[in-house]
Amino acid sequence: MRLLYALLLSGIILCVGLSALLPSATLVAGGLTIAAAAAGLVLVTRTQRIIALLLIGVGLASVVLSIQLGSNINGRDLLSVNQDLIGMLTAVSFLRLITPTALTTRTRLHGRLAVVRTALATHALGAVINIGAVSIVGDHLRGRSPLRLADAALLTRSFSAAAFWSPFWAAAAAATTLVPGANSLVLLLVGLALALVAIGLSVWDIFHLWGRELPAYTGYSLTWALVRVPLALVAIVITAHQLFPAVSVPRIVLLAGLGVTLIGLLIIDGRGALRALARHARHDLPQLRGEVTLFASAGVLAVGLRMLLPLFDLPLPVSEFTVFVAWTMMLAMILLALVGVHPVVSVAIVAALVQPLHPDPTLFVLAACIGWGVSTAVGPITGLTMLLSARYGISSSTLTRRNLVYLAAVLVTAWPALLLCAALV
Repeated sequence: MRLLYALLLSGIILCVGLSALLPSATLVAGGLTIAAAAAGLVLVTRTQRIIALLLIGVGLASVVLSIQLGSNINGRDLLSVNQDLIGMLTAVSFLRLITPTALTTRTRLHGRLAVVRTALATHALGAVINIGAVSIVGDHLRGRSPLRLADAALLTRSFSAAAFWSPFWAAAAAATTLVPGANSLVLLLVGLALALVAIGLSVWDIFHLWGRELPAYTGYSLTWALVRVPLALVAIVITAHQLFPAVSVPRIVLLAGLGVTLIGLLIIDGRGALRALARHARHDLPQLRGEVTLFASAGVLAVGLRMLLPLFDLPLPVSEFTVFVAWTMMLAMILLALVGVHPVVSVAIVAALVQPLHPDPTLFVLAACIGWGVSTAVGPITGLTMLLSARYGISSSTLTRRNLVYLAAVLVTAWPALLLCAALV
């Protein structure tokens, strides 16, 4: 079953990549995604299976109800089940093959500067290789003793802020799939500025958490070897999107990630490059079954909501998608995360609700990315908090309460960021 699952995910990557040139290939990718969701139901844990079945059930019920109410069936819409998002996430996982996992240099930084350096290193890694960065940095910070709450808070905030701007995160891919046409350069500039401000505000709280132990803190090194891959990928994605605006960002990210990985492997070990890729596809891709099953199930839910909600004349209290509406949408995603709703589900819900307002794509995507990032840090049962709980013994509820400071900081700073975004577009 794991081999079949690996083949399905590899097929999704291939078809999503091909759809950049042959748009009809996305339909094949959609079919493979549905098959991967079905196979994933067998492979995931009981809790994940229940959540996936609930999302699929609500989605299919919405499709059936919308058909009974007279909605037209479009095969392309039925096969739009987050395949671009899943293809991008699985393709980006190959970058771990060329990302350094250990310190390559020693520095003399201690105390506050070491905290800032650790935050930036986590952010740089997390922007590209996603949650794998948390394990890489967390294992080093832990050493031979339990991970401290201060380090756990620093990891969650520095990592989750990457969702504000990184095109390699599921947040941007999911949002652009739901509302395509966003300006990637504006998202990068505004989102990155907000992320740096949020991290800057967060480290002051971390300083207080360490107390008298702060002067001895050494943290994790930020080296050229660590940041060169993220910088190269961001440059490639932004340039390619400007040259080929018709190609969606998730597809560009997929192709860029695979291309950079292949080039890096050829430089490191030319003869073993293909073997390394095949080994990752066979053994590591199936480990993403939890995320893939969740995102595919949420894709089915999104299909149903997109078909059903337009059939009802839902009275919205606003007539256009303003900065206030975008900020409120972001807040709604965060509140849903606090009660256990994954952001991939909440973004599909809010997208369906604001669709009649014809939201500006850039403003919508930025608000969704901010909401997704903060939800990742404060949600008590998100993948990030569950990882820290299972791997390092950090209490999810304790970490959520501690990160409410981060939540407040982002809620305040997100307003001017959204205003700037609206002005630039």
